[in-house]
Amino acid sequence: MDRPHSPTPHFRRLVYALAVSVGVSFGAILYGTSVLITSSAAGAEFSVSLLSTAFSGSVLTGAAVAVHIGRHADRHGIRAMVALGGLLVFLGFLGFAASTSGWQVLTVWWILIGPGSAMVLFEPAFVAIQQWFGRERRNRAAGMLTLITGLAGPVFVPTTSYLVELLGWRQTAALLATTVLMTCGVTAGWALRAAPVSRTPEPPRDRTVDGASTPSGARPKLPAGFVPLTTALGLTMAVLESFNVHRIARFEASGFDPQLLAWWAAAVGLLSLPARFLLPVLANRFDSVTLYIAVTILIMPAVWLAIRGTTAWEMNGHFILFGLLFGAFIPLRAVIMSDWYSGPRFGALMGVQAIAIALGRAAGPAAVGWLADSPLGYSGAMALLALLLLLSLILLLMSLNRR
Repeated sequence: MDRPHSPTPHFRRLVYALAVSVGVSFGAILYGTSVLITSSAAGAEFSVSLLSTAFSGSVLTGAAVAVHIGRHADRHGIRAMVALGGLLVFLGFLGFAASTSGWQVLTVWWILIGPGSAMVLFEPAFVAIQQWFGRERRNRAAGMLTLITGLAGPVFVPTTSYLVELLGWRQTAALLATTVLMTCGVTAGWALRAAPVSRTPEPPRDRTVDGASTPSGARPKLPAGFVPLTTALGLTMAVLESFNVHRIARFEASGFDPQLLAWWAAAVGLLSLPARFLLPVLANRFDSVTLYIAVTILIMPAVWLAIRGTTAWEMNGHFILFGLLFGAFIPLRAVIMSDWYSGPRFGALMGVQAIAIALGRAAGPAAVGWLADSPLGYSGAMALLALLLLLSLILLLMSLNRR
């Protein structure tokens, strides 16, 4: 039941502070990395496939702790995790800046940045929002969170590109590390002092999310529609993450100027801002899964344009279409999960889903990096992403039917 009188100070303190924390972390880990892997940065010393494997492996190691993080958030909130995650990401980026061989790059990304990322990005933030607010405020909070974090691209892509040119990629990585540590530390120490309100205590018997009880000690069944929905979300995130990581390198391979591409990548973040806020708010009036399906269909031409990607209109069209739509996916995913599976095990379910999404986020960039180094090149990789997006649409329709 919605709590229409939830205190406004709680809304502002939680949502705005989390938005800055997640945005800075997201900007450093994802957008900063998209610049650091280019041939003018770490890509000059390490292969694209190695750097892609490092990033993708970090997503998997983050998934390994996702369920534990979700359960901890269900019981204790997210304050301690945000602080610890900021510290791990800080140490990981410092280690990356000091790396001189491939195994060192893999180690710091997989052991430090991966688990740290799972603690400072969207998953814990969405659990906190679900704990604090009823449906309408929750959808508005999800939109506000992703709206503010949408500024990460416009800020971090050109800034990281400029710093790499001015200081070198190693010093830039160290600066990104310090920024994440300070932001997460301030957020955890100041904004997240209050415990979640009105949390339902854990029931003495295990239950499915639909409410049906199971014998004590038995593994709860996954709720209706969860498997096809989660698979679809994982495939979608594989596509989105692949573009986030490889977009600049993909069009650079077609002969476009990296500095121009960096500015276009920043523009993508600005173009995404309206959809980040409006789509979750529209979910208060329209079915959230139907909205997600519509956005999936509309973004398909952006993927098709990147398959060849050799002309200016293809490059420009990709950035514009992708920018206008991609920001809606993350908040709509949180709205769908809250609409369908809200309850005392919401964080645990989000953790289970985070594993599937992490597999997509890891496999997508890694596959694109591998194909980019193969005779198929980036064109073959983009064709694969178009196929994955079509498959995700089919699975979304299946989840609606089963639900």
